Amino acid sequence: MSCNMIRGERRGPKFAKSSFSYGGGDCVEVAYHEGQIALRDSKDRHSPTLWFTRSEWKAFVSGVRAGEFNFDFVD
Repeated sequence: MSCNMIRGERRGPKFAKSSFSYGGGDCVEVAYHEGQIALRDSKDRHSPTLWFTRSEWKAFVSGVRAGEFNFDFVD
């Protein structure tokens, strides 16, 4: 899986956090913009943004749903 890192904010995406973040600052935000999915750190909105194609994002989400990322440190 590949992704592009872009410094700073790209214009236009409307980022959202999970409702599971409970208002905390240690979250990631996700947005859909111009056919791609953007992912960034909610604590530092000017840090690099990761951009994924729809197929890359679909593969990642499928892996999450299948339990492929259930690491020991996750509650």
